[in-house]
Amino acid sequence: MIFTINGKDFSSIVSGLKVGFETLVSDNSGRNAAGNTVLDVINKKTKVYVSFRYMDQEEMAAFMAAISGYVVEVGFKDPKTGGIATIQAYTGTPEPEYYTIQGNHIIYKPMELNFIEL
Repeated sequence: MIFTINGKDFSSIVSGLKVGFETLVSDNSGRNAAGNTVLDVINKKTKVYVSFRYMDQEEMAAFMAAISGYVVEVGFKDPKTGGIATIQAYTGTPEPEYYTIQGNHIIYKPMELNFIEL
């Protein structure tokens, strides 16, 4: 397992996963009069960049239902520990794009979506 949303495993539709660790600093951070860097670290947040493979209608519907809430719990393979880390996150804007429609059989193009820790 490398990726879950609200406890449901979506690893089978993931084609790539990148984890960013962002350090947030206050507006008072920067260089002082002596030219020294002064940092006021206020928090650290994780951003998970996920690439998804082609999906059929059933897979896309399950995925879209899982991210329908503004806040979701995301589990991902943590490169720091090798284990599974969990964060509360909101998503970027999902943009499913049709690849092919043949009768009732629909395939969606691969897409990317980011999950940003609250």
